[in-house]
Amino acid sequence: MRASTPGTPPRRGHPVDGELTHEHLASALTPAETDTVLAYDALHGANRKALTAILLAQGLRPTRSGGHIAVYDAVHAQLEPPLGRDLSAYHRVRRARNAGDYREEHDAVAGDILADHPGCQKIVGIAKRVIGQMPPF
Repeated sequence: MRASTPGTPPRRGHPVDGELTHEHLASALTPAETDTVLAYDALHGANRKALTAILLAQGLRPTRSGGHIAVYDAVHAQLEPPLGRDLSAYHRVRRARNAGDYREEHDAVAGDILADHPGCQKIVGIAKRVIGQMPPF
């Protein structure tokens, strides 16, 4: 993580832009029946951007070191308890997305997308709720 300016106003396409994370969530449902790899990419994008938004609002900017797990770990450490358990969909979605992107076999079906979608909505909702309430670093 690197320091950045806390509370910088979001621009369109910036992870703090809640509209963008909701677009990812909505777009995950469209290809769920025909392209589960694309659907999991959208779910993972929403989750990752929501958690990154929390860190950015605190003045922290994730780097490539540690990857997407570092973003999860940094946010989870601050939210557990009580909200950390509500981030549980993050790892499941990340693993499904990785399976689609990096392996030849991808066992996910449309029902998996539909089952994971509410957990992803919860992650985005948590981000919207805690941004502005968590202290800057």
